[in-house]
Amino acid sequence: MANNNKTALITGASSGLGLNASRALAAKGYNLIMASRGEAKLEKASAEIKAQYPDVQISQAVLDVSNFDQVRDFAKTTQQPIDVLMNNAGVMGPDFSLSVEGIESQMAINHLGHFLLTSLLWENLEQAESPRVVSLSSTVHRRGKLETASVSEITGSDKASYDRWQRYADTKLACLLFARELDIRAKQAKSKVISIAAHPGWAITGLQDNFPHRFDRFAQTAAEGAQSQIDAAINPLMTGGEFVGP
Repeated sequence: MANNNKTALITGASSGLGLNASRALAAKGYNLIMASRGEAKLEKASAEIKAQYPDVQISQAVLDVSNFDQVRDFAKTTQQPIDVLMNNAGVMGPDFSLSVEGIESQMAINHLGHFLLTSLLWENLEQAESPRVVSLSSTVHRRGKLETASVSEITGSDKASYDRWQRYADTKLACLLFARELDIRAKQAKSKVISIAAHPGWAITGLQDNFPHRFDRFAQTAAEGAQSQIDAAINPLMTGGEFVGP
């Protein structure tokens, strides 16, 4: 367990890409902070990893990243250095809904909640030796528009104009732009933190419930899809600014 003094914080850690990334980081000796919305699934996932890697310290946090008050409260209670912050939690193409702040749910979960979490945990990242922020994007970022990046466009609170798949692409473009700009600004500030974006390709992760399943035959498993973000988290050759995929 060469990295037993290192800690990785993974959102959406109870299933799919997040669970597989958590398991892989535990195998590398990272202690884990596993965050997810569902308490029962989180406890089950944590117990499975703990049984496999008993020397790894695992903390659980029931966290809805779309709820900014929850994000703030969680950040206040997080005291230790963070070596890897993996902004993994996400949703894909759900029916229209708003967060408690009145923001369209895909943007609140996929991007804005992680934006806030990263900013609030910046000092924790700076305390680590070689800290990284890994943000999950997608190749569908190419369909993203965000033509004005205005408050109304980002919040997307108009149900009449909601297009679930366009909105998903917009959120993944926002994640990629965030990762790139974060790395630029960190380097300008001479910070130790590097920022990397990753995407899983087409992988069955549990997010595709609203997508036609006839395409599943062409997909990777969640374990295969998670390899990109795992590589982004631990590959010593990464210097920041990369967009890692299969």
